[in-house]
Formats: sequence, C-alpha cells, structure tokens
Amino acid sequence: MKTSIPFSRFADISRHAGQRPIALWGAGNICTKTIRRLPDSDIVICDNSANMWGGEQEGHPIISPELFQKEYTDRYVIICTTSFAEVSEQLSDMGLTTQKDFIVSPILNDLRIIDELETIQCQLLVSSGAQPSDDPEAGGGLYQLDVNGTEWHYKKVLSGCCHCIIEVDNYLYTVDDERGILQLDRDFNVIRNQPLPTKSRGHGIAYHAASQCFFIACSLLDAVLVYDRDLSLQRKIPLSVKAGRDEGPFHHTNDCCIVGDSLYVSMFSETGNWKRDIFDGAVIEFDIVTGERIGTPIRDLWMPHNIQFIDGCLTVLDSLRGGLRQNNASVIGEFAAFTRGLAFNGHLFFVGQSRNRNFSKNVGVSKNISIDTGVVIFDPETKVSRFLQLPSKLSEIHGLFLL
Repeated sequence: MKTSIPFSRFADISRHAGQRPIALWGAGNICTKTIRRLPDSDIVICDNSANMWGGEQEGHPIISPELFQKEYTDRYVIICTTSFAEVSEQLSDMGLTTQKDFIVSPILNDLRIIDELETIQCQLLVSSGAQPSDDPEAGGGLYQLDVNGTEWHYKKVLSGCCHCIIEVDNYLYTVDDERGILQLDRDFNVIRNQPLPTKSRGHGIAYHAASQCFFIACSLLDAVLVYDRDLSLQRKIPLSVKAGRDEGPFHHTNDCCIVGDSLYVSMFSETGNWKRDIFDGAVIEFDIVTGERIGTPIRDLWMPHNIQFIDGCLTVLDSLRGGLRQNNASVIGEFAAFTRGLAFNGHLFFVGQSRNRNFSKNVGVSKNISIDTGVVIFDPETKVSRFLQLPSKLSEIHGLFLL
C-alpha cells in the first residue's frame, strides 16, 4: 500500500521536528535549496547511492542508509529526492511514520501533486440521465469507472435514465425517469423500486436520517416529494406559489441535500423565469418539518447542480459557467465544460464534465468551452487537476459517487 504523503510547508517541519536535529534524504540540488531554508546547522545527509557516501554537501556529511539506521533514526527526516514515494516506503519499513518522523521537502510540492494524481486508485459510480441504450458503453444508467494510475476504464452496470446516487445503510439509491426510486445492493441489483407520479421527473435525492425519509427533487413538478423508508409518498413541498400551474415547470429544480433539519434545493431560476431566458439560479433553503421556505443562501448561479454539504460548507456546481463553489459560495475551481456530478474523498474533488449543449450562452463568459465528457480530479489547495476523458458517445454525466 502506498504511503500517504501530505503536502508540507517549512512551518510544518518546525512543528513536527520539535527539538530533534535534521537528516535530509537525497543529495543534490533539492537538498541544497532545502538546507538554505533551515536554521539548523546540525544536519546529516543520507543518500541511497553508494558513490555519494563519505562525501559532503554544503559542509554536511553524506552517509549511507545503513549508518542512518544505526545511529541517526532519532532525527527528523526531510526527503529531498524526486523518488520521494519510494523513499517514503523505505522510511516506513524502518518503522518511521509520515509527518511524525519524516516529511517531503516543500521544494517538491509541485512534483508530489503530479505523482498523487497520476497514481491515484479509486472506483467511481457515474450516473447518466441520457436515454437508455443497448450499447454497453453509451446511453443512460449507472457506470462503474475504475481508475488505476494512468489507466482507467468504465462499464455500464445498470441501464436506465439515472440522475443521482446516494448511499443509505449500505444500499445505493438512484432515481430513474421510468422506474422512479431504485434501491440497489452493492452489486447493482435492483432490490425494489417506487414509481413516481407521472410527469414529475425525479432528478435529485437526499435522505433525512431523523425522520427516515427520502426527499426527491422533481424538475417537472416544481416540488420536492417526500417518501418514507417503505417508499410510500408522504407529502409534497412546493418550491413556490407557481408550482402546479399548467404552463410550468418554472424553476427546474435538479438536486437537493439535507443538513440538520434544513432542505437545500438547487434550481435554474429562483423566480421561475428560466423559460424566459432568465437564469437566476439559486440554492433555496426549506424547513424540513414545516416545508416552509427559509431563504436563499446562494444566488447568482447559472444552471446549478449537485448541491452538497462538504467539509462543513455548502458546495454547489455552477454548471454552465463551469464553477465549483464553496466557502461562502466563492469560486474555488473553474472548468472548461458543463460541470455536473460531484464527489469528494476528503482531499480531492471529482467533478463530472458533460458535453456542453448550451455553449452559445457561454460565449463572452468563458474563454475556453469544452465539449468533452469525463471526470476532472481536482486538488482545491494547489488548483492542479487531471482529466479522465470518456468516449463522446457517453455525452452526459449527472452524478458521481465514490465506491
């Protein structure tokens, strides 16, 4: 298993090393640059190359790993080689612990994020709301995307027209245009399903543990439907007084999430004017108990999707602009395509990218409009990303879920 190698600052070195003297692992230019940033003059340099042993760099002795393990394991180690992943494993095998006993030099941060993104291993569940197809690599449904370093492949595990994915008590739930709410086991077998009312188009799903109820954002109803654990309809929460009028829908709601007793719903138009080409997209908050509208915590969105509560913050995709918003709705990431589908592993964001069918609306707003489909792996700290391109025939991504 690969050792986790977190990013570092020189302040982190002082904090973790404490009063321990320093050992640098790896002679060379990075070692010199690191030494110049250290106040400690009591430094030894260890290197895996035998022809370096017995020499000096910047006035500090260069020793072998064997001598280090015999006499210097009480020192705090700063890795100064581009082979930091291998050296991290070497130090771990000696019984040392990352951060507590060793860290990678901050000089190498740029290379380290590249290494992290290029060696990542994960499984993603991708939902697509496109029309179903017999093609095993196209059409709507659920796809399993396996990422193994620089290689990735995907396969369809459920055909349908699916928009969202959540997990409750080790079961997966999605909403299908034809079959309604689907409960799946971990092998993607349908355990049960609950049809939705006609002309409702369930798009987003959230679960409220306190009441044990599912909340389904229905774009054609301008409402959120509430179902109990038996998938029986309990009530409807209208988004505005316009809900239910014949000329609707007005708001085009697509996703929802629950935090405490608050229901947050994303929609294309807060005022209900998106059909009149007014995209005053927003996230609106409702009280779960009463169904009453509380207010609008996030405004100025253009076709938003995937409202989630991540790292203590409401997080949403400003889809047409290609923006990832967090931290008081500020833009923390910008992408070139229509962003839809969002997951987070505690460090990296996974952002779905669909073929942009509304690119003409973005002319003058974006200087780079992509028509590619795939998944962006994005580090919000460094702003570095990696793109996993999928075939163009899989044109739409709606939801992402980390398996």
